[in-house]
Amino acid sequence: MSNFNSNHIRNDQAAGLRRIMAKPKPRVVSVLSASPSQVQPRLITNLAASIVSQGSEVLVMHASESTFERSYELDQSPSLLDVILEKHTLQQAVKLTSHGFSSVRLMQKNLLNSANNNHTTSQLNLLFNQLAQQYDMVLVDTMLTKTNVLPLHKLNESEIIIQLTRKPESITQAYSLIKLLCNELGRRSFGIIVDDSTDAQAQIVFGNISQVAKRFMQIELDFFGAIPTDSHLNRASKLGRSVIDAFPFASASTALKQIAQRLDYKHDNIFNNKQASYN
Repeated sequence: MSNFNSNHIRNDQAAGLRRIMAKPKPRVVSVLSASPSQVQPRLITNLAASIVSQGSEVLVMHASESTFERSYELDQSPSLLDVILEKHTLQQAVKLTSHGFSSVRLMQKNLLNSANNNHTTSQLNLLFNQLAQQYDMVLVDTMLTKTNVLPLHKLNESEIIIQLTRKPESITQAYSLIKLLCNELGRRSFGIIVDDSTDAQAQIVFGNISQVAKRFMQIELDFFGAIPTDSHLNRASKLGRSVIDAFPFASASTALKQIAQRLDYKHDNIFNNKQASYN
């Protein structure tokens, strides 16, 4: 009987390990903006809501000095740093928003560029990694620190998307962000989203910046899509709702859904399975 029980336990443990290994890793995507600061939360909020509508669990983390926490319903909320310092629990720090995604602050804005305690940073990295495992997708509203990297190791290792517009100063700023990151992290790829443009206009912007990046830094950029100029975005924001919820047939809603599908690993898996069945 004892042999049976021990074998049964080992089999259960092996099955559990296989389930953990088979589970897709959460997709962590940091968004850096070369657009006005108020545009970044609008993009992330609407993208997160779009991904949730496709059946995935999403966490948005605020880690920027230039954008407002209230965009993610995080006014006066405890941060992950507060959890590390044992001032609050993780359950108190993570909020379920009215849009259906969860949100959390990394730390208070004024500490983002001054936090240099190695032990605390290590604990923050560990806590974030553990928290991320509970979600299918993590979107991060972030910025470069004074050392020209993102504030957590996992963010520097994961996907980074640059949001920009067609304006020359925005394109220049986007290229500068890419260059600064590559100088610190080495050559890598970046995603590009072009705001306030048609798809054709965005393709021209992307073609120009990707050509320069390839020529001078030998890196490849990835086009994630364009978000058109659409008054429905501001109207939905004033209503406190995502554009896909308030105006599902608006042109911006269609564009955001397409970008969300490209970001969402579940959609990628379904697409790949379909492709495999055709072969």
